[in-house]
Amino acid sequence: MADNKAQSLPQLVRDFSSLHPGKWLVPFCLSEKFKFACRVAISLTLAFLIPMSLGWPQASTAATTVMLIASTGSRRESLAKGTLRVMGTIVGAIIGLVLVGAFAQDRLLYMLAVSLAVTAVFYIRNAYLADPTLFMLTGVMILMMFNGGDPEGAFIYGLDRTYMTVFGVVVYTLVGIFIFPPQVEQNLRHLADSLGEIQSQLFLQITRPCADASEHESESSEGDEPSQSEESTSAESEPESGKNAKADIPALVGKMYAAQEALEARYKSISAECSDISSYKTEWDHVLHYYRKLTELLVFAAREHRQLAEQSSAFIENYQLQVDEIAHLYQLMPQGWESSSPDSEQETPPVAYSTTKLEVATHLERGAAITMGYLLENIREKLERLYSSVCCIDSVTGRMQYHEELAGKDARFNWWDAENAKSAVKAFFIYWLTGVIWILFNPPGGYNLVVFSTLFASILSFMPLHPVMLFILFTLGFIFSVPAYVFLLPQLTLGSELAVFIFTYTFVGFYLLKGPITIFFLIGMFTLGIDNNMVYHFGITLTIVMLFYLTVFMVIFSYYFPFSSRPEHLLLVMKERYFRHVYRSIVGFQVREKSWWQQWLLRWHLITMKATVKKLALWSGKVNVDYCESVTAQQLKDFCHQCEVLSHHLFILSAAESRLSKNRLVSTAREQYQDKVIPEIAFGLTHHRVSDSSNNDVEQYIADEKNSYSLLENQLDSFFENIEWSDYSKSDIAGFYIYLNLKKNIFQSLIQCKVTSEAIYWQQLSQNRF
Repeated sequence: MADNKAQSLPQLVRDFSSLHPGKWLVPFCLSEKFKFACRVAISLTLAFLIPMSLGWPQASTAATTVMLIASTGSRRESLAKGTLRVMGTIVGAIIGLVLVGAFAQDRLLYMLAVSLAVTAVFYIRNAYLADPTLFMLTGVMILMMFNGGDPEGAFIYGLDRTYMTVFGVVVYTLVGIFIFPPQVEQNLRHLADSLGEIQSQLFLQITRPCADASEHESESSEGDEPSQSEESTSAESEPESGKNAKADIPALVGKMYAAQEALEARYKSISAECSDISSYKTEWDHVLHYYRKLTELLVFAAREHRQLAEQSSAFIENYQLQVDEIAHLYQLMPQGWESSSPDSEQETPPVAYSTTKLEVATHLERGAAITMGYLLENIREKLERLYSSVCCIDSVTGRMQYHEELAGKDARFNWWDAENAKSAVKAFFIYWLTGVIWILFNPPGGYNLVVFSTLFASILSFMPLHPVMLFILFTLGFIFSVPAYVFLLPQLTLGSELAVFIFTYTFVGFYLLKGPITIFFLIGMFTLGIDNNMVYHFGITLTIVMLFYLTVFMVIFSYYFPFSSRPEHLLLVMKERYFRHVYRSIVGFQVREKSWWQQWLLRWHLITMKATVKKLALWSGKVNVDYCESVTAQQLKDFCHQCEVLSHHLFILSAAESRLSKNRLVSTAREQYQDKVIPEIAFGLTHHRVSDSSNNDVEQYIADEKNSYSLLENQLDSFFENIEWSDYSKSDIAGFYIYLNLKKNIFQSLIQCKVTSEAIYWQQLSQNRF
């Protein structure tokens, strides 16, 4: 009995220690969700209370502005972004007031002018790749200048709206800058280190000779199963940093792509507006350039790692020395952030080939060895320059030692995206639909129904959200706000009490929800009509609630008309569009001397393909497979994964195109042998809509295509064997080998897309279901 009490006492102490605030409260308060929700809640509370304390009209306009920016914009604020929002607000107010003054006597003509202006502004908003709230505020101001359809006093009404909107922008910007400011540069460093760690793991896996890999696999497969003690010993001996050392190469390649995209996307979103980053923008541009080049080199080597590692380890005398030096550079990379200047570079001997073995080797073995040596030298060179660039960041004395020809700036607008145009057409359609309802039936809220319906239909257009969720969220906000309107607000006498109520309501909404759907929960608070002079009339509240329910209904209506936003429909649309641009890109690569028009078309196909593959992955995850007996979520996930891999290979080929076009060996091969197999497969995927063929037919088709491509490879191999090696440099030979493997990667990715596509019963997804 005493022993049981002795044993239960430590357990009781541990239970009580877990309730200590340091165990749960501190992590909660340090989370990014808490910080963001806290910033928004403080901003919205100040946007309400400061105008009310100063007696300004329309305090809810400033609070609504904060809500719209927080739910549709990014989580990071800056003075540059806030200034642009203020400018967008003023421009929208000027346009709106000009339209009111020009067409005040003709309501239909005014509505036509406003609908065209708003359609154009919302199209630009959707096409703008940076902060979308800039043009959103412009469109909002154009819509709100009409004073509910009454031209009397519209100018003063418009100025008040503009002033309070600008005030809301200023409050949200200042709070976002000074309260819980994000550590932008530290986040970038963390993303860069994560990418470097994955690249290091992939490099070690690639350069390990196949003999070692086969021995490891045979040792793990032969004999009896290891005992439990052996398993625990091996698990304990494995270091924490090497958990993914045994990960397969395709998985590491996928992680590397994801880490590269995360780093580039993060840098792109903050480089132009963060002073910490823009002060060393040249250094950061070079860092991303070298990481991108390393990714391209490792992806190529990953596909042919068995052949390259096995042959190069035999034909390169200092192979292990080169591998160890590169691994050491990867280990030094995290220390470079704290170093003020790069260490004195150690002289690393160049790759030494065994001439005696190369003389008796076959042409393909010789090409593989030269290619691996070329890759090792390039990876080491890129790593040395990357380390030098990293050391120059935040350094007073460090100076860039290398200057690369960087890629041009990314476009700020995506003008030719189909969904952007459809969203603009939706806004135009909903504006006139609600306008006709307002003119004929005068619903609750009047012209505000037109304003809110057009605005929310544009913001939520093609969002991966089921429309029923909008009803649920707004109903939850209404259920929460009505008891507060009846029992809580009449009891509040101090401004601090009202501040606590507004802060709590906003914090809960932005902590539990994410994105534009937060608007429909926060709308419940705006139905209360909070103002200095509160009028407690339940009929007025119900009128406002009815207005927003009608708005939600119009948003749901826009989900299906004039363009359907059903995930199944959009998945089929994205699939057809993706392979159409893949085919056009491959055909564009076949043209050796491109005109400016062909170059522009190729860039457009690649940009649209990149945007489409992201939408393909997005909508495939939103398909409700419960209604599709023959389709599984894993099948859709595998198909999208293969499409992403194909896109990566095409972009690597695009990045290498300028160098390959200058390679004499590649140019000669392109003239003599034209690839017709890869365009044929891409064309077949473009026009394949329904899986109506049997498995035998598909297998026969894939086998025929592989045979055709094997014939092409044999022809190129024979061409490779008949060249005079003395006429070409090692870089030309390595470039030719890289070109062959880039084409092979694209071919294999197309075959995998074909296989995963045939496994899905697309006919079932095309069935109509409201």
